[in-house]
Amino acid sequence: MNRRKVLKVTGAGIIAQLGSVTSSFSAAFAAVPALAQQVDAFPSSPVRIVVPVNPGGNADRIARMLAQGLAKLWQPTVIVDNVPGAHTSLGVKQVVRAAPTGYTLLSSGDQLAVNAALGRKLPYSETDVRGVTRTIVNSQVLVLRPGLGITHFEEYVALLKRRPGEVSMALPIGHGSIYHLAVELLNQRLGTYTNNIPYAGGAPAFLDILGGHVDGALIDISSATQDVQARKLVPLAVTSTVRSKVLPDVPTFQELGVPDFVIESWQGIFVPRATPDEVVACLNHDITGVLRSREFAAPLEELGFVIAPSSAESLDQIVARDIAVFREVVAAAGITLE
Repeated sequence: MNRRKVLKVTGAGIIAQLGSVTSSFSAAFAAVPALAQQVDAFPSSPVRIVVPVNPGGNADRIARMLAQGLAKLWQPTVIVDNVPGAHTSLGVKQVVRAAPTGYTLLSSGDQLAVNAALGRKLPYSETDVRGVTRTIVNSQVLVLRPGLGITHFEEYVALLKRRPGEVSMALPIGHGSIYHLAVELLNQRLGTYTNNIPYAGGAPAFLDILGGHVDGALIDISSATQDVQARKLVPLAVTSTVRSKVLPDVPTFQELGVPDFVIESWQGIFVPRATPDEVVACLNHDITGVLRSREFAAPLEELGFVIAPSSAESLDQIVARDIAVFREVVAAAGITLE
């Protein structure tokens, strides 16, 4: 579908909403050609992608790869602007307050839902942004240190029930993170509890697991793949609904009898809530094209990422769903902000 066809659909939707008001109907028809020219020319100046985390991590890397692909497609420069701080809320706030023209984008993910679920005091509401498209999904894998002597999920569950609170689980990026919520949700599903140890990032958590100081973690597949393949970590299960292509021998939790435990980290593109539907549709069209290109997808898929473009409406639904699930986890686990 090209941009003209996208515009034709959304323009018709606008006209239909006007009903039988003749003057408004005529005005809408008159506006469509001008809007078509405006959208076809988009963007005519540099586009800014705000990344609300520090440079160097996966979220930053994915945003920069997307920016490179869009710059080739659009020709105007696409600028990646890292605005870290306050659990990503500083960067989100800048996008919320930007003009709703499609020239300021937010590259963010599940942290939007986590922040809302935890009840953090934020300078915006989760409804102040609207989705454009999801970009990637990065499911988690339950890994243990080899020295623990556990090789199957059933053995892990038996150990947890035999030694309640003694098995230690690393929490990459700390208390109140999606990894923390994943561990708590799994414990709720299994009727167990673990000794959860927060870390400032994935690297120090991995070092302690590999060094035998912590027993395991639920961690992104893309971060664990190399150590699993090198047999430095023992994988027990993945949190996706289907097996990972990079870890095909590792079963899903559904296969292991835990059907209601699905946790996925994801990233997506958002814009201010007032951004017109036509602009969102064109952004979705162009970004989806970049996501599906082999240049973008191949290196990420090799690490275990799943390229997962979506409709704008679907991304909004994903955020709402995750907020609801995470709020239940927070309430049941009694998680409070530190």
